[in-house]
Amino acid sequence: MSEQSPQPHGPYGAAQPPAPNHYGGGYGQAPAYAGGPAMHPGSLGYVQANFGQVATFGQRVLALLVDVLISMIGLIPMIIGVIMLVAAAPSELYVDEYGMTQSDGGSGSVAVIGGLLVGLGVLLSIAISLWNRVFKMGRTGQSVGKKVIGLKLVDDKTGQPIGAGQCFLRELVSNIVNQLIYLSYLWMLWDDNKQTLADKAVHSTVVVVPKG
Repeated sequence: MSEQSPQPHGPYGAAQPPAPNHYGGGYGQAPAYAGGPAMHPGSLGYVQANFGQVATFGQRVLALLVDVLISMIGLIPMIIGVIMLVAAAPSELYVDEYGMTQSDGGSGSVAVIGGLLVGLGVLLSIAISLWNRVFKMGRTGQSVGKKVIGLKLVDDKTGQPIGAGQCFLRELVSNIVNQLIYLSYLWMLWDDNKQTLADKAVHSTVVVVPKG
């Protein structure tokens, strides 16, 4: 009769379970460490392990303020246009011989130019925002503000820039939500993955990168 090889036993005589297979079978992959953050794609732990430290609320607010200041360049022609509209308004009112209230009529040409400048300022602000926060940020992951502060917008699963289309959707969601409940940006303060509602809509996140 052939002898069987002895089975390993634990401290109480019970056979030990087979060792877990770390290459796709058996018990599956264990978490990085007990009590650590979730490590599935898109989670905070996964992003910070693979793409860099996730930005804080304060860092993101500073970057947004820089972007807002840049878009306010469009206010320059708007302010000039408003001044011209005010200057072109009728300055005197009087009652004619028929008892009708009349005015000196103001300056029609100045009013037209003022109105055009106001419209130009609105279009310029929109164009700057689209260039900076949609096309530039979608292609490189950095708006001007994010580059100054040292941040980058990336896909929370691949770590790559999300593209202009997704950036446009992200901005649209942020503006709509903020108009309704003012919570899109504040959401990251209590979100487990430090994402705004707009980030969640397109699966993006913002990480810290070297400045410049």
